[in-house]
Amino acid sequence: MNDDIIEGASNSEDEDEQESVEGMDEGELNAISPAKKFVLDKADRSLSELFRWYKSGRIVIDPEWQRNYVWDTTRASKLIESFLLDIPVPVIYLAKNDQGKYEVIDGLQRLTSVFNFFDNQYKLHRLDLLDNYRGKTFAKLPKEVQNKLEDSILRSFELSDSSGDIHFIVFERLNTGGVKLNDMEIRNCLYRGSLNALIKDLSKNDNFIKAVSQKTFHKRMQDRALVLRFLAFYERTHLKCTLGLKRFLNEFLATYQDCPDSKLQEYRKVFEKCMKASLTVFGETAFRLKSDIAKPGKYSSGEWSTRPNAAIFQVISTSFAKYDLGQVAQRADSIYEGYIDLINSDATWVDRVRRATGESTRLKYTFERWLERLDDIMGATQAQDVRRAFSRQLKKEMFDAEPTCKLCGNRISLIDDAVMDHDARYWLGGQTVPDNANLAHRICNLKKG
Repeated sequence: MNDDIIEGASNSEDEDEQESVEGMDEGELNAISPAKKFVLDKADRSLSELFRWYKSGRIVIDPEWQRNYVWDTTRASKLIESFLLDIPVPVIYLAKNDQGKYEVIDGLQRLTSVFNFFDNQYKLHRLDLLDNYRGKTFAKLPKEVQNKLEDSILRSFELSDSSGDIHFIVFERLNTGGVKLNDMEIRNCLYRGSLNALIKDLSKNDNFIKAVSQKTFHKRMQDRALVLRFLAFYERTHLKCTLGLKRFLNEFLATYQDCPDSKLQEYRKVFEKCMKASLTVFGETAFRLKSDIAKPGKYSSGEWSTRPNAAIFQVISTSFAKYDLGQVAQRADSIYEGYIDLINSDATWVDRVRRATGESTRLKYTFERWLERLDDIMGATQAQDVRRAFSRQLKKEMFDAEPTCKLCGNRISLIDDAVMDHDARYWLGGQTVPDNANLAHRICNLKKG
């Protein structure tokens, strides 16, 4: 998924993502009588009339089950040019809801492009034939051109039956071209209920947004896709994910679609705690690989990747569920160092969060290796000194002062390639205090044993 924000949502799941999603589940389809009839009324409406409907609230441009607006200015400009040149534009489909308003089943991108232009929200550019209108907003067009655009006709088919299930079936059938819906956008349509509403709400959590650190994360519901992964793996654990990630996530949504308030409150509480824990440990570089590890041979800086990794997210975030925030805060530096050590020393783990991430044996490996490591870190206490790990602040101060390995004598290039080593060994009574601290290469410390 080269165009996606999230890494790691690829291969075995992505290969499925490329295929059409299996429609509605059997229960919903069987609940509708095969003899059920519905009528699509044909109407030719001017753009000015549709815009007036939009402004008055009579037409709902973005019902909850629709995807977000994803067209760029170039595509929107070419649509406006098509109207001005009388080039046929595909029909739109509307559905009348219980409040007597019209929801957009198909045509959201086209209608939004028109309405945004009437609201002077963008300038025309990259036009093929009407170059003299390039760079102009609607208000800057000649009056006769404005009139031409307002009088342009857009054909609509309007579904009068208010059945939500029929709306969704029609929506799925129609949305097969243009910008293809991704899995989360389809799930947002098919699994309506209290759980889906909670996922939307949790995607706005401040700590989650900071940890993931992606400005355009919400546009294709990738933020909600991560929240879904968290809740599914928290509730069912990776041990239940044996038939592929897509089915695992869909079954979770179907099972808990309208779960009780007590379960929703549990999900909210644990999600908020785990996002706070993730931010406490990793800051705004959470759920990532190093650039040179994520793409060997392409990068050599050792900086954190700019994009989070979905496979890492589901492992790391859920791993904090059984610990309280106090425990995590006390051992934050140790957890951070443990993760750095994992991605530097376990090539198999790295491979399994980069490729074929939804395959069950690979999932099992990534979860179990990290959970074993985290359990060791959280359970490590010694009578002589409860703080086995030096602070990250002390490490930074020593690195800034003299980035030289105490064990081999060579320069340490990157702070995350360094570890804090006890001069007098910890298990022999050495204290975790600055006077007993040395800076060393991570590899040199491993060889020391």
